[in-house]
Amino acid sequence: MTDGGKYDVVVIGGGPAGLSGALWLARYRRTVRVFDAEDPRNAATWAVHGYPGLPEISPQELRETLRMQAKDAGAEYEAAVVLSVEGREDDFRVTLEDGRVFGARRLLLATGLKDIVPEIPGLEQFYGTSIWHCPDCDGPSVRDCKVGVIGWGRQIAAYCMYMLTFTEKITVLTHGHPPDMEQKARDALQRWNIPVREDVIDCLEGEGGRLRRAVFHDGGTEDFDAMFFHIASGPGASFAADIGCDADEDGILEIDKDHLTTVPGVYAAGDIVPGSRLAIRAAAEGVRAAVGIHKSLIGEDRRLR
Repeated sequence: MTDGGKYDVVVIGGGPAGLSGALWLARYRRTVRVFDAEDPRNAATWAVHGYPGLPEISPQELRETLRMQAKDAGAEYEAAVVLSVEGREDDFRVTLEDGRVFGARRLLLATGLKDIVPEIPGLEQFYGTSIWHCPDCDGPSVRDCKVGVIGWGRQIAAYCMYMLTFTEKITVLTHGHPPDMEQKARDALQRWNIPVREDVIDCLEGEGGRLRRAVFHDGGTEDFDAMFFHIASGPGASFAADIGCDADEDGILEIDKDHLTTVPGVYAAGDIVPGSRLAIRAAAEGVRAAVGIHKSLIGEDRRLR
C-alpha cells in the first residue's frame, strides 16, 4: 500500500547531496520526492566556506537555494521524518513518521553524519563561530592561531597532523580521558611540540561568539583563539543498514562508480560515502548519483548493445 503515491526516485535527506541529486533527477524528467528531517550536521556553522561562486553563504541559505532550484525543476520536497525503508529495486516503500507510505523505483540516501559533541559548559555558545569539528571547512579561519583540539581517541594525533596545515600552535585537550595513542602517535605530537593536557575542562569562556579561554577543574586556565573537536561521528540514519547496504565499521557505505550501494536500486551520496566532508563535494556526488539513477531507469528498448 503506497497511499502517498509512487515515484521514480525518493531522496532521503535535504542537504547539498540530496537536493543536487533531486535537481538533476528532475531535469532528467524523473518523478522525484525529497524527504528531509531538517536537522543538518552543519546547522551551527555560520558559513559554508570554499563553495565556488557562493562566497561565505550560510548553510541555511545554501539549502534554501538548492531547494528552490530542485522544486523549480519539478522535484517535490517535504519536511518530514522517514520512519523506515523496505522493499527491493523497482518496488521500495518509504514510511513516514505520520504513517504515510510512498513507493519508489529507486532510492537516493543522503542522510549525512552526526557528530558527538563534547558535553562541556559553554561550548554551545561558541560552536560554529570559534569552535568547529571540520578542519577542511574551518581550518583556514585559524591560520597561525592558538587552537585547542578536544579528543582522546586513536585518531586524535592524525587529526592534529592535519591541523598543522593551518597552525602549529596546537594543544590536545583530552577532557579528563586517558589518551588512546600508540607510541608512533605520541612521537609525532612530541616532534611537533603539541602538548597533551588531560585536565577536565570545567567550562569555556569568551564573548560575542569568540572563545577566549578554557577553565579547568583544578582552577587553572589556558587561553585559546579557537577550538576543534574530534570525538566520533556516525550515520545520521539507519536506513542503509536496515535495508542491507554494506558499510565499513564507521557506517560509511560501499558504492560503485555510479554511487550504487551493494543493494540494487539503492544509491548514496554525501557524507555517508567515502571521501572528504565538504558541501561542494556532497553536491557533486548528488549529481553523479542522479546520473547513475537516471541511466538505470532507461528502458531496455532504448539500450543499444
